[in-house]
Amino acid sequence: MKKALIMIFVLAVLSITVYSVSYSKSNNVQITDNIGLESVQDCQLVTWTEPEPVYGECSYTEMACDDEPINKSCSEKTITYTCKTGEVQTEKSEEICDNNNLRLEVNTAEELKEYKLDYGEWGKCSYEKQGETLVITCDSKYDGNNDGICKPGESCTQFKVTKDNIQKLVKNSEYEFKEEDSTFFLEQLDLKEVPK
Repeated sequence: MKKALIMIFVLAVLSITVYSVSYSKSNNVQITDNIGLESVQDCQLVTWTEPEPVYGECSYTEMACDDEPINKSCSEKTITYTCKTGEVQTEKSEEICDNNNLRLEVNTAEELKEYKLDYGEWGKCSYEKQGETLVITCDSKYDGNNDGICKPGESCTQFKVTKDNIQKLVKNSEYEFKEEDSTFFLEQLDLKEVPK
């Protein structure tokens, strides 16, 4: 009996085949006339097969009486219902992507500069345009909820990017982003210039 159960388990595991394909995808956005942004994600397309039930009609027969409790007019009655009649293997897939980095192109009056923000291990970043400024907000996965939105008590880093300047701000227990926050203890997240 034990051997039969082990064999059934092994066959069930072997019937589920999982394979994945890794790739990167990016999204380019022109934020202002002078600032372009590329968001890069590492993705996997995970495909697997799993059994799904097939339903059909089943029936059974029972005795039905119209004159209870005398029960002299009993006859057989067939009851039909929906039931599982088998299984079929169905292929399913899911795309799983992790945001990894942002790449910026900033066209200053003198030159075109490129920057890279690698935040995949730190948390999640979001960005928005505020006038002629690109604001990037990163929410730590270590003491935040890793959604790219900064809430009180979460360690966050913010970059304000204009064509002439990049300002780095941090926040943890403070209500506002500041250049220095004594309650911010995590490793600093940096927007690094890409050498030419």
